[in-house]
Amino acid sequence: MSDRHVVGALFALGAWAGALPAQTDPALLARRDALRARADSLTSRLASLDAIARDSALTVTMRVGVFAVRTTPALQEIARAAFTQADAEARRALGTFADSLGGHLTLTLREQHRAWRASWTPLVGVRRVAEKDHIVSVSLEATLDGRDVPGVLVDYPLARGELATNTLAVVERAVGFNLAAPIEPWLNHRLPLRAASDGWSASLYRTLATSDAAVVRHCVAGDSVACRVGFALDSLPRDRVSAWYDASDLPTLARTAGDPMQRGWMLQAISNDLQEACVGQRQVEACRQMLARLPDEAFRIPMPGAARESLARLALEIGGAGAVSRLRQGGAPSIGAQLAAAAGVSTDELLRRWMARVAAARPASPLPNASFVLASLACIAVCYGWAAKGKPWN
Repeated sequence: MSDRHVVGALFALGAWAGALPAQTDPALLARRDALRARADSLTSRLASLDAIARDSALTVTMRVGVFAVRTTPALQEIARAAFTQADAEARRALGTFADSLGGHLTLTLREQHRAWRASWTPLVGVRRVAEKDHIVSVSLEATLDGRDVPGVLVDYPLARGELATNTLAVVERAVGFNLAAPIEPWLNHRLPLRAASDGWSASLYRTLATSDAAVVRHCVAGDSVACRVGFALDSLPRDRVSAWYDASDLPTLARTAGDPMQRGWMLQAISNDLQEACVGQRQVEACRQMLARLPDEAFRIPMPGAARESLARLALEIGGAGAVSRLRQGGAPSIGAQLAAAAGVSTDELLRRWMARVAAARPASPLPNASFVLASLACIAVCYGWAAKGKPWN
């Protein structure tokens, strides 16, 4: 009988024994305690036994560039090709820090199997139908100095480029865990290493230009001071609502600020009339009273994560090979100083270049241009001339 069956039997016995009238026989009590101890010991062994069983197929161990890799024979070739591509891109992005990271990061490429498929019939509904065991997906896992790094699940069969991209995503998280404060939480514990996709900059411009925070809209319109405040490059403002939002933003902010628990406390503390005055009638003073019930932590940095990543990515591009190492060094008094150290330029210069890049990504206006208007007027004039002569359609 396997350990799983023994544990199940012991748990069933324990439940049955617990339903019996209280026993006072010392021998029975000793036997009960021994069975419970046996069940606890076997339960504690299940996790290690499961890990051994899952790792039994990982018979291939290799080093690809900076990556120490464990995988299966079936995935060995695609893993080598994808990790070679990811290694080249990681070295380009990380510079001199790539080699030091390789000594601490281990990647595991694991097969995910399934031996059934879902089948639906009108009488039975959904049921499992056995079929030949096959690989359905592959999990990419990572550990950094023994600590788990969030991995990814990739559909099977694998494509080299897709696996390489996902590998870089895992590396971004691994590097993000080792950044010095205060920039690690500012970047959501992930350092952007991958190049932005086509159309990403235009999408970012639209997001910033239509932001619910006035400071972000002013920034994308060319106000460098608003950019510094919106990114919180120097520090968090004392009054976050006044620094980041206009009066017209407050009704929307009152509906969205805070997490569910904070909002629940706020709504319990105010009357329905006050809530209706703010949200329904858009009365600014009522919104201020609602927002005053929320703690400062409810108002997060208004610049979206994509904008913060783009600024950090630009700092790494400007800084070159040693940018990541400089970014990881502690002691910087602010996020702006930390990014400036990585870029090797002043914070103002970094912001100026970022604003120029965002402005260059502004999508073309959908409104007609001057040429279109002149051509339309000329067409109207010609049609009018024909009509003035009589019936041109005859």
